[in-house]
Amino acid sequence: MRIHVWVGCTLLMALMACGDRAARAQTASGEREAACKAYQELLAMFPEDRQGYGKDHYRSRVDHQPMTYGLVLSAEAAHLKSAPNDESRRRVRLAARWLLDNRDLDGDGLPGWGLPQDYVASDGLKMPPNHPYTVTTAIVLDGLLDALNAPADWSDAERKEIRSVMVQVVLRWCRHVWSEGYGGGYFWYNPRRDHAFCLNASSMFGGAMVRLLKEHGDAMTAEERRLIEDRTDQQAKAVVASVNLWHGMPYWHYAAQPNKLNFTHPNDLLHHVYTLWGIELYRDCGGRVPLPWTRAQAVQSMERFWHDGQICPLPPKTVSATAKPLRLWDTGTMLAFYAKWGEPRQAQQAFEFIHEKCGPWPNLRLFPTEKPTDESFYPRHAAHVLFGLALYCYPQ
Repeated sequence: MRIHVWVGCTLLMALMACGDRAARAQTASGEREAACKAYQELLAMFPEDRQGYGKDHYRSRVDHQPMTYGLVLSAEAAHLKSAPNDESRRRVRLAARWLLDNRDLDGDGLPGWGLPQDYVASDGLKMPPNHPYTVTTAIVLDGLLDALNAPADWSDAERKEIRSVMVQVVLRWCRHVWSEGYGGGYFWYNPRRDHAFCLNASSMFGGAMVRLLKEHGDAMTAEERRLIEDRTDQQAKAVVASVNLWHGMPYWHYAAQPNKLNFTHPNDLLHHVYTLWGIELYRDCGGRVPLPWTRAQAVQSMERFWHDGQICPLPPKTVSATAKPLRLWDTGTMLAFYAKWGEPRQAQQAFEFIHEKCGPWPNLRLFPTEKPTDESFYPRHAAHVLFGLALYCYPQ
């Protein structure tokens, strides 16, 4: 009798566990379906023929933004690769074409992508409109790399052109936008001046560069490959040398310490993800410099930006953590990181926060405040959300 009862209880528990798993799977499927619907609604905010055009918060400029084109390109490349469709194919080809045709908007004869606005750097140096920036160029390079991995009907001539431009860009940075230091070396914030080792820009560029090596190393000469390999490793050494480990979790200052501008600011969420993104791509592409944190600890570091169910621009215990407002692209990069390297539930949690706090969807607001004073749509910020949502909806 006892055996029969034990067997019966065991079977009941097994059936209940199967039921729970089925219910969780059904819930996850429903959540993913809702996210994909939201992706299509947000994508419609980026017109096919002007996917990177719109109002920008910085200096309220309305123009084409290369960063936006790069992010939309990555998003739609993931969409096209996972669920082939004609609209995504058109979008990928159009975005890539715009970036190729506009690779020298400052007219100096050298490829790179920046901002259409002029910009005054922290050291007072004024950058003219369309001057390239390292992080913007890295985002564009990632977009072009993603485009080549998507079934966009590229001709041999088109593939050759894209590869050639990417190699030209990377060689420019390796030869002329580089300094040694911090236990290795780093890429400058922009090609005009080596003013500080800004972790996020250098790491993002290093991540795009190591992807280019792995995916298109045959587009370079042996000498060029050796140079690029050395730069990727030296850049990784400097990122590792500058890390602060908090219970094993990686974290960086915005600029490596010490620096000539006396920058002591901590990385906000956006720049934390940018920094992690590049160095984790280095890990994925077989980087030879060991990282003193695990992938799990990298994902865990994102949890420091949550507090009482809210996403914070800086870890709550950071000095002056309340001095900086949360911005839309902070949340978008968190969503992207979770979707690429974290758990689906973490990506879903970030998406739900954005949907609830930054709407009404899809006209996302720049600042997730309770009483918004500006209801404008800012494509460069929203493109970070689009990219993160693409990685969640269409995992690679």
